[in-house]
Amino acid sequence: MRLIITIGICLVMATQVNSFVGITWGRQQTQQLVPSMVVDLLLQNKISQLRLMTSGYDIIEIFSGTNISVSVLMGNSFMYQANRKDLAYNWVNDRIKDPINKGANIVELTVGSEPFSNTFLKQVTNYNVVPVLKLMRESLDEMGLGHVRTTTAHGMDVLNHTKVPSESDFRDDIKPQMIESLAEFNRTGAPFVLIMFPIHFVKDVMNYTIEFAFFDNNSGFKIKDGNITYTNAVELMIDSIAWAIKKAGYENMKIMIAQIGWPTDGYPHANIKNAERFHKGLLKFITSKKGTPMKPGPIDIYLHSLCDENKFHKMFGSFQRHWGIYQADGNPKYKIDLSLQGRDVLPTQAKGIVKMPNRWCKFNGDTTNMDLVNKNYDLACQVSDCSQLEQGASCDGLSYASKVSYAMNAFFQKNKQEVKDCDFDGLGQIVATNPSEPNCEFPIEILSFQDQRVQNGMVLRV
Repeated sequence: MRLIITIGICLVMATQVNSFVGITWGRQQTQQLVPSMVVDLLLQNKISQLRLMTSGYDIIEIFSGTNISVSVLMGNSFMYQANRKDLAYNWVNDRIKDPINKGANIVELTVGSEPFSNTFLKQVTNYNVVPVLKLMRESLDEMGLGHVRTTTAHGMDVLNHTKVPSESDFRDDIKPQMIESLAEFNRTGAPFVLIMFPIHFVKDVMNYTIEFAFFDNNSGFKIKDGNITYTNAVELMIDSIAWAIKKAGYENMKIMIAQIGWPTDGYPHANIKNAERFHKGLLKFITSKKGTPMKPGPIDIYLHSLCDENKFHKMFGSFQRHWGIYQADGNPKYKIDLSLQGRDVLPTQAKGIVKMPNRWCKFNGDTTNMDLVNKNYDLACQVSDCSQLEQGASCDGLSYASKVSYAMNAFFQKNKQEVKDCDFDGLGQIVATNPSEPNCEFPIEILSFQDQRVQNGMVLRV
């Protein structure tokens, strides 16, 4: 039986001992890639390690026999389910030990994703991830799983942002918890895991020129910090974290980049050309192994992400649905050499993709009742993904009628081209002619794993 996977993953290509480049992958799409195709895609790209973006307890064993090492994530919502020793023990037993017993090579557990971000803390009060982190560590040790590392992923907003890295420190409101976290990482030998998105940091946090986000910065803009000059945001961001860690007394702690990438839509400067340019510079920097002024030497990173997720929660903006190096249908968007040889090539294309029929839903042009048109437009976008229509996105330049058509088609495709889902109070019509316009594609979704199971009359193990 072919190998199967249906959950968010981080794929990691080994570059040398104790250093790697990886790529995140989530499954928050309306129609997902057939799991066996995903595993095949990883193997085609010679992926040796991966990091699941959830615990993936239902599918981790699928990687048994693939020589793929696995890192898993306990999401913030699950942390409430492991805040007692017995609960933590059960979680580890079901989601770590059991898959390992079945042959999965789980090497790391990340407890929480940006648990001290301002966005998350607005939803909870007096929350501290460290007790859960310690409970998970104790449970793993008691089960003889001491080789499984435990850490937590933090974003850049754990810092009080300053203009120069040497002035950086952890935010006052979370400093005690951050210092406690660092002590735990140091005790267990775990790295500090950092989530960083230069496009967001440069444009929205610091209001710098977008050129500063690229390694081949053409603007001349730079930041001078004492005797050090920063010409790109990545090195500055890493060193800002490094300074905060140093001030806490852990100068030698390793920093691992859990997520870094460039979106291709839904945001100003988010496009294929810039994504290709950013990754080309980033991978050249990583393969040089020079590191940063504060952290010289090889750096471990996970590129973000494998493919687009049109159901992803838009915490910071619509661009979060467009991080993928691949489109949701498994087609690569731009050239990037995942083998780290610096070749000008597209990554391997997913095999065996089956698309739904060449049918689109579009607005029939009846504007006699604009209130009805607007109502259906809003309804379609509330349920489906209209992020390409937002300001600065690829379809921003469409006429209003074409935007209505785009929204209707997104809804129609999301619902597997059901005829009733192109009605829209009589305003929609199904067409066989592609209504796409220059720079704006009206997509057709793929048949998901479940769809193909039904279509072929098969029942396969998920």
